[in-house]
Amino acid sequence: MKIKKLLFSALLLFSVMSISSQTIKIEKSALLDQKGFHPILNVSGNLLAFSSENYKGLNLYDFSNKSTLKVSDEPGAGFQPAFSDDGKILYKNTVYRSNLKYEGLKSYDLQRKTIKVELEPQRNLKPAQKYGNKTATLVWSDGRNLNIDRNGETKILNPIENANGYIWASLSPNGQMILFNAVAVGTFVTDLKGNIIASLGYLNAPVWYDNEFVVGMQDKDDGNDVTESKVILKNLAGTVAKQLSDSGQIAMYPTASSVAKKVAYNTIEGNIYVLELDINK
Repeated sequence: MKIKKLLFSALLLFSVMSISSQTIKIEKSALLDQKGFHPILNVSGNLLAFSSENYKGLNLYDFSNKSTLKVSDEPGAGFQPAFSDDGKILYKNTVYRSNLKYEGLKSYDLQRKTIKVELEPQRNLKPAQKYGNKTATLVWSDGRNLNIDRNGETKILNPIENANGYIWASLSPNGQMILFNAVAVGTFVTDLKGNIIASLGYLNAPVWYDNEFVVGMQDKDDGNDVTESKVILKNLAGTVAKQLSDSGQIAMYPTASSVAKKVAYNTIEGNIYVLELDINK
């Protein structure tokens, strides 16, 4: 038994050492010539959506010709827009009726340059990606629970004991894992049944880089204003944690495209930085 334990320990140590040998380099860091907040890269990394600090309006930056297109000026348009499988970007528009919030859904066709109303404003509209992609699985949080939509059915998960709700939920690129933040507890990765795969600690606004790495922010505030925040790249194995943002920046709300090897984020002043990474696995 002792020999088996020693062998297991040696294999585990070798595995950790192998993972730790991964090198992460920032090949390029560029400041976008547009001010904005809440950036979102599409999968291929050639387009970047961004908004205002309060999510009013939606803009698209095209890296191929360095041009910016204003898609919408509407309230709520910049809150979690989604690039669809058929060449559109879907976004919400928010209206208030009798002090109640209603959200509609619109789409902008990237090729035809046309806007279409997909859904009229309604209560409790699901995330935009629900309507824009034909994937078999969608994960989202309603604040209190994690929800998984699969084959027309919705399953509720509450994998973390004592969590005060769930936010920032997303499905991994391979469709097998769920990334989320359990409020007042930390950020985790589980399988589709809610079994914990990784505990990533304090990491807000997390997004997938690929199936092995996650990008998020570690922010601090004084109760009113954010006083410090840095963008961190972590692997699920827990052996890599690399700061990507400059030390002098208050860097927030990262987004990533492993296809383009890009990570983008905004600073508290509204400067958008785009990084190009080299990850040697």
